[in-house]
Amino acid sequence: MSIVRSGVRLRSLAIGMVLAVVLALAQAPPAAAASVRLQVWEFNACDQYGRGNAECEVTPTQRAGAIAQSLNSTSWPPNVVTLQELCRSTFDMVDAQLSSAWVGYFQPTFTTTDTRCQSAETGWGIAVFARSAVLSNPSATVLGVETSGERRTLLCVDVTVSVPLRTCTTHLTAASQATAASQAKTAAGLVNQWIAAGTAVVVGGDFNLNVRQCFNSSVRDGLRAWYYGSFGAGSLRCYSGSGSMYEADHYRTGGDGVYDEDTYRTAKIDYVFGNRQRMNGDYAGDATSSSVSDHDPLRGALTAHD
Repeated sequence: MSIVRSGVRLRSLAIGMVLAVVLALAQAPPAAAASVRLQVWEFNACDQYGRGNAECEVTPTQRAGAIAQSLNSTSWPPNVVTLQELCRSTFDMVDAQLSSAWVGYFQPTFTTTDTRCQSAETGWGIAVFARSAVLSNPSATVLGVETSGERRTLLCVDVTVSVPLRTCTTHLTAASQATAASQAKTAAGLVNQWIAAGTAVVVGGDFNLNVRQCFNSSVRDGLRAWYYGSFGAGSLRCYSGSGSMYEADHYRTGGDGVYDEDTYRTAKIDYVFGNRQRMNGDYAGDATSSSVSDHDPLRGALTAHD
């Protein structure tokens, strides 16, 4: 009898322990959401069309080496890179100097005969790199065509930098601010479709619209579709945004105090955007200097989460 009772008691304890484990699992707190501090390096490389501009007159090898050195930096290592005005041959030389942790994609927007673009594929255009195991789903949408035949394009790819990320770059027209504004609005409409689907999106590009120039209708109309909240001219913020994006080099209360930095002479025309639905409000931006382009690289930092 005692043996039977003991067995019943052990079974009861086992059942109780199983129930306790089940309840504990059922009541366990959800796993913490993944997040990553994105360091985005945006740069107009001034490759080929810089002829006559002393700042752009270095050799392709020197330009590729300088870009690769920045990508391989240990003091500020980017994990997403967006580039414009780049020869395919320069892209290939940069790619050859990166480790296997990097993936990249080049999108030609113009066919050139300039000897600076040295490869058999005489493309010149825009590109992205990312520290990601894979790169997929590339799409290139033409936003407008110059009289020269150059195609102003929005390039986007999917990568994973701790979190899945739609990464885009573009180079808008310099011929007309009104046209650049129209192209910017078209690009924002495309990006907003991915945002509405719940995708984390980061965009780096040369918009040729100077956010430091207040009371300019083209700057207002082209950029307001991107910015969330007020923007423009440092803390003055002379425009009201209607978009969903944080711009890394953008005034925010409690921020680092450096905003709307020069990226092209005294103008700020290069940008790093991330959608606020998937980015925290701790963004920061800083323009550095370059000896291989008339543009300064823009370093943007945003915390992305899934």
